[in-house]
Amino acid sequence: MRDRMMPRIAALLVVAWGVAIVALTAGSSSIVLRDAAAATQGALERGAKVTFERVLPADRPPQVQSQRSRLLSLAVERGEVPSPFLELGYFRATYRAIVTLPSRDRYRFRIAGRGKVKLTINGKEVLAGALRERQPLETKKKVRLKKGGNDLELEFESSAFGDGQFRLYWAPPECGFEPIAPELLSWAADDAELVAGERRQLGQELFLARRCARCHGFEQAKLADGAFGELAGAGPDLRGVGARLKRDWLAAWLQDPTAFRHDATMPGLGFTAQDAADAATFLAGLGEPAARDLPADGVAAGRDRFLQLGCVACHVPPDRDRKERVLGDRLALHHVPQKWHAAALVDYLRDPQRFYPHVRMPDFRLTEEDAVNLAAYLLNGKFASEPVPLAAAAGDAARGQQIVADRHCASCHEVAVSVADRIVRSLRELRPDRGCLADAAEARGDAPDHRLSAEQRAALREFLPFAEQAPFRKAPLDYAERQLTAQRCTACHGLDDRPSVWATVANELALDDPLPPEQDPVAQGIPSLTWVGSKLQPSWMSAFVQGQKPSPRPWLTARMPAFEHRGAAITSGLVREHGYGSKDEPLQPANAQMAIHGNTLLQQGTGFGCVQCHALGDKPAEQVFEREGIELHLARQRLRHEYYIRWLLDPPRIDPEARMPKYANSKGKTAFVEILGGDAEQQFEAIWQSLGGRK
Repeated sequence: MRDRMMPRIAALLVVAWGVAIVALTAGSSSIVLRDAAAATQGALERGAKVTFERVLPADRPPQVQSQRSRLLSLAVERGEVPSPFLELGYFRATYRAIVTLPSRDRYRFRIAGRGKVKLTINGKEVLAGALRERQPLETKKKVRLKKGGNDLELEFESSAFGDGQFRLYWAPPECGFEPIAPELLSWAADDAELVAGERRQLGQELFLARRCARCHGFEQAKLADGAFGELAGAGPDLRGVGARLKRDWLAAWLQDPTAFRHDATMPGLGFTAQDAADAATFLAGLGEPAARDLPADGVAAGRDRFLQLGCVACHVPPDRDRKERVLGDRLALHHVPQKWHAAALVDYLRDPQRFYPHVRMPDFRLTEEDAVNLAAYLLNGKFASEPVPLAAAAGDAARGQQIVADRHCASCHEVAVSVADRIVRSLRELRPDRGCLADAAEARGDAPDHRLSAEQRAALREFLPFAEQAPFRKAPLDYAERQLTAQRCTACHGLDDRPSVWATVANELALDDPLPPEQDPVAQGIPSLTWVGSKLQPSWMSAFVQGQKPSPRPWLTARMPAFEHRGAAITSGLVREHGYGSKDEPLQPANAQMAIHGNTLLQQGTGFGCVQCHALGDKPAEQVFEREGIELHLARQRLRHEYYIRWLLDPPRIDPEARMPKYANSKGKTAFVEILGGDAEQQFEAIWQSLGGRK
């Protein structure tokens, strides 16, 4: 979550201090905005500005929310909202962006989807009208764009029921239609509407992550009714915690969670050393640790698996300096021997959600052998620096039980204690200058200390008027944006032109010793998330992310974890971000003649030789170059037709790390001129048809 907080806090400071820095953050260069159409002078930050507006009757004020958007596309289905800060129903979305180009040239534009749109570039209307399924709007003439910043505005209107979608494409010179790359889009960092909207988003993020509704209830709604299950999120089950965690560590954690995890959401509850010792003694007595011997030879094997599975992307290995967490804001594991009983750690690695369904640690579906070896490495391996010794926490268990009750630990945890009565204000009655949100410690009283900065407290205060409605509105795009950060998806996957944390860390590790391919995510070919919502069929992606389908890349040592509880909603948001609804593309029968051409083009000697690197059904790849490709029938089942064509026309344009060669020249022709006249798009369509066709 901190990855998203820091840019927002910085933006707030830009506005507060009136900083007038002129820079372009969407690349390595900087420019000065001289164009009046750019609207606001100041630093540019990556992403378009989108303003969602729910137009209401005259006797009610309109609902407006501004925020950043990676892409110029959107989909909202019935029962959903584009932002949780808007009610259900008809809405207008206005996107504004500076599109920065290295040279002047002419482009074509196309908009597909459902709804009404108007596209304006540099003050001139380019496209406008109603969108219908399979009837996109397209410019009749090429539009001249200038070198440097071009001001783009796109206004989209939903149906009266609040559903609709749009996808904006352009066709650069000698290219087909494609989305505008996120790294080309930017907008002013000090835009007041944008900063206010992002502050509201940050407030919601904090409200959910800190589980504010666990103590401050709603007037009528229930936690279980919240969208995507976020409100119902609870802490770990403590009823058998003594079988898992060690007493001295529990005492130290209760006094200061951030000493072990810098992004801990557990608040400070005012434990003295004796209070913590007593509470830890009580908790450590809840369950009996199981005996478990870990093999000495498991340490080396565990270290290898730690690197191969990508654990290094989220965690600093214990045999490295814990200060390395700055590479991706990772979590150090040097305290693990102080925390875990051996048998419990093995069980946790195999099933992280067993006692903590809302844990951020995903399920890697480890084998028993892998879990044992990883536990051996984490508990008995060589440590770069020993953890700070913990004080012995022998205490009074009976008093500790009362302390756990008095601190209301049962508000967030399952624990067998009687809950003491206390007066807690409902959300509607909260005073934003007192309790958790108080600026001064004396005004906080006995409320938990969430260690909030002044900017975070301001964000929560901004969100409070929306707290009784926003968490119950279904906004997949908003949810996915939060979860990509919370679940650290970019730890393993690159996004836009930014490498993954794992790739960055691997590059650093390789400076000491060259890494074998199975420990290098780039060599393995871990896919990027940049276009994933427009790349994969929604049903396949959802099932895969939830852990219901095997990997299409079984040769990888890296492993996609299962996100059983969050996966469906995350993938739904990714699909909406790219302008698509929840349904897969409909199946249509293949054209027999095209399928014959396609089969010829698949083969070595008569076509592109796809079967060299890709298996075809039960026939394995014939001669893999560098790394294997996905089985071709499975690739067809997974991919959207539009993405498939765009990919084959120019793989390196979509993914610079792609090993797939480009077969089409700048005029859309291939070397096989005797088949379909050498027309690349027709030939790729023929291959699609031969594999079963979905269009």
